[in-house]
Amino acid sequence: MNYQPASMLNFTDSIDWLSFNDTRTKLLPEHIRKAAHFSESIYSSQQRWQTYLCALGVLGFEEWLQERAPDLSVEIEEASIWQPEYANLIAAASNISIGSFKLCIITSNNFSDGYSIPFAVFDIPRFAAHFYVLMQVEEEEEQVAVLGFMTYKQFSSYQQTAGLHTKFTIDKDWTYQIPETHFNPDSNDLLLNLRCLNADAIQLPVKTQDLQSDTLLVLQEKLGTLKSQLQIKRPWELLTVEEGLILLSHQNLIKYTYEATLPSPVQPLINVGLWFNNQIDTLARELGWMLMPSLLVASELRSLREDFESIRNGLEQQSIHIPSTARGAYRDLEWEGGSFRLYAITWVLSETFENQEWMLLIALGPNSEGHMPKTLKLEVGDEIQLLFAQSLLDTSEGILYAQVIGNWNERFWVTVTADEKTVIELPPFGLVTGDVDC
Repeated sequence: MNYQPASMLNFTDSIDWLSFNDTRTKLLPEHIRKAAHFSESIYSSQQRWQTYLCALGVLGFEEWLQERAPDLSVEIEEASIWQPEYANLIAAASNISIGSFKLCIITSNNFSDGYSIPFAVFDIPRFAAHFYVLMQVEEEEEQVAVLGFMTYKQFSSYQQTAGLHTKFTIDKDWTYQIPETHFNPDSNDLLLNLRCLNADAIQLPVKTQDLQSDTLLVLQEKLGTLKSQLQIKRPWELLTVEEGLILLSHQNLIKYTYEATLPSPVQPLINVGLWFNNQIDTLARELGWMLMPSLLVASELRSLREDFESIRNGLEQQSIHIPSTARGAYRDLEWEGGSFRLYAITWVLSETFENQEWMLLIALGPNSEGHMPKTLKLEVGDEIQLLFAQSLLDTSEGILYAQVIGNWNERFWVTVTADEKTVIELPPFGLVTGDVDC
């Protein structure tokens, strides 16, 4: 049968159209449990949320199709969204099958004039699909709805047309911006296509010739140098679009990128909780950390008092006040031009069971015998993401500091870069659960 894909329609202008969309489908408790359980395998908080929404979209689409068209059998078990190494990079569900057709489920929980869609589902042959189905996910209401769909052929046509008038390119976050008007909102047309259209009517991209081994080797080596950063940054923040195309075309690189995000084995930490009892752990002592006397009492060590006064004054000018309950320690950091001092100061913000929080203040400054670098960069992150990153281009003009708030047992990693050459990574700081006399 020579059947052509159903024609494109315009979306309603009403931003509130979901309230009368007849494709609304109720999510079942097992859908929510399955999506939540699977999303735990994604360690980037933002990507975890997008994966959770996409998983709900897939399960909701399956439920909708069973209710609306039980004659159409859908296979979702091989969808890319259920494979953590793919979901870590692509928050869309490719390789869903209905008969001879390949579908890709894309989700949204916001109305807008267009949608950010991972370029990989169009440009990487293994993820390309005959139909791209856009699902609206209302997580709080436990509902999904079919927003619309487009075919690969329609995307190719849009790509060519847009390229004639604008610079149609992949965005820095490895997505395409597709206007909502290019999605057909009529779910009946989707069902008609799935029943009557021959899959050969929509030509999908084919795999191109493999890249030369030296090109892959260069990217593999770069990923190796970025391994620690992949735990706190997304790949598109570290790689170019061209490198992303290579990465997403090779399964071994995809797997390596995911494995780099996995939590590191339990590391020894600098336990700031001991400082409240005027104690210091073995690791900190071995690394040269020294406890500071009470921060509001003049130190018996004149040099320490003088060095820290400049830090305290600088913080006061920034309206950062250190409470009397605070405790701290310091350590001198070596760089090729000398040494400077890192101060770590902590205090408890709340000890209630519902809200146990502590503050970590990191400050960099001179010591009495060393020589400050001209520039400094300070980064602080937790197990998931980078929380603070700031540079001081002239250390004679101020101090560089960071403040972060953590829950009991939460850890923070600190990295200091001197003159853009010397990188110093510190073991994590943590306040171990237990009785803290503050």
